[in-house]
This record gives sequence, C-alpha cells and structure tokens, in this order.
Amino acid sequence: MAVPRALRERWRSQSALVLDLVLIAVVWQVSTYFLPPIVAPGLSAIGRALLDIFIEPDLRIHLIYTSLRVLVSLLGAFIIGTAVGLMMGGSDWFRDYMRPLLNLMQGIPALSWIVFAVIWFTEVEVRIAFIILMVTIPTFALQVDSAVRGVNLDFIQLAQAFRASRMQRYAMVLLPAIVPAIISVWSVNLGNAIRVAVVAELIGATTGVGFQLLNAQAVLDMAAAIAWTLSLVLVLFFYQGIIMMIERRLLAWRPKGEQA
Repeated sequence: MAVPRALRERWRSQSALVLDLVLIAVVWQVSTYFLPPIVAPGLSAIGRALLDIFIEPDLRIHLIYTSLRVLVSLLGAFIIGTAVGLMMGGSDWFRDYMRPLLNLMQGIPALSWIVFAVIWFTEVEVRIAFIILMVTIPTFALQVDSAVRGVNLDFIQLAQAFRASRMQRYAMVLLPAIVPAIISVWSVNLGNAIRVAVVAELIGATTGVGFQLLNAQAVLDMAAAIAWTLSLVLVLFFYQGIIMMIERRLLAWRPKGEQA
C-alpha cells in the first residue's frame, strides 16, 4: 500500500529530529555505565520522573503555572510590541526616538532585568511578567517595524487609488503583509520567554518549573532536573505546534513553495 505523499513529506521533515533524539538517548544511556547515577541517571529513571510530572497533579500544576506565565506575558508583549512597531513603521520621527531605546533594552542582559525586578517589585508574578515583557517587547517591535517598512509600496498606492481609509489600509494591506514576520518573531520569543521565565522563577517563586529545578538541585536529583527540563521542551513544542497551525491557516493563500 502506497504511503500518502503528505505523510512522507512530514516524516522527511521530522526524521532528522528523530535521529538526533535517538543518538542523544543512546549516548546518554552508554554514559550511565561509566558515570554514577547522581551525574548520569538512566533513561528509565528520567522517564519515570517525566511521567510523574504529567500524572501527579501536585507536580503538573507547576508546569501549568510556568506555561501560563509565558503565554500571558507573551500576549502582553505582543500587543505592546506590535503597537509600537506599527507606529514606528508609520512615523519616521517616532522611529528615530524609539529604535535607540529598543536597542538599548535588547542590550540589557536578562539577568540584569531579574535584579531590577527583585529590587522594584515584591509580587513574584509581577516580577516574572515584567522580566518577560522587557526581554520580548523589543524583538516584537523591531521585527514589526522592519516588516512594515518592507511592505510593497505598490500595494499601498493601489489601496490609496481606491480611496481606502487609513484603517482599511492597515486591515487589508499592511496587516496581511506582515503576518509572516509576526509568526516568525513569535517562534523566536517563545523560546526566549520560556528560558527567562524559568530563571525568574528561581528567585522567590514557590511555584513553577524554576522552583522545581531549584528543589531538584537541593537534593541532587539529576533525573528530576532533566525531567523538568524535558517537560519545558514539550511545552515549547506544543506552543510551536499551535503557531504552525495558525501559520498554515493564515498563510494558506501562499504558493506551496513559499510555505515553511
């Protein structure tokens, strides 16, 4: 029986990842024969710890906390960053003032934002949200600004020729044209936000994956530390899968050769 073409293409796109994971698993399992369990626990121990995270409600809630913190903060950063990027793209003087500020924000290390948040805020949730916002807003804004500046001028002039209002030009020309850039920056910021959120949770939080990683370090539980790390990777894959579904839906009009 012939394998459907779509299934073959999907397998080819994922085969490299599968082979890499298998190779890493084999190398890790071999290392367990030469290293103590505290350094390199077996795959079975890691698997049990990972399964417990998704089965045990008391553990699963920590993964949910981190996932929601990332999602809510990213949505806020997206709204603010997109608004700033659109204004930068439509106004040269606003862009001249905002671009240096955004570049300055990008140059500040995430660890510095964490220190600032600890000093400025007492509420843990506010700290984590502030840190994620400060790290991700510049990327959203700069990417949207670049996408707006790259919109084909012929499309804008065509809309003007049809006497489209400013809002109509934004809704029918500008926004559809910058969708690919927005989707791309979401993928980048998603990984950044998850990494930053975990580090932020190490400072004062009593919930979340970062808190659990700190507990695993305190008792030298390497299997749990790896399991919590892998759970975050699975969350990242889940969110990226949603982004890919949205991309296929919004960009279904593009020729197949232009689709990711």
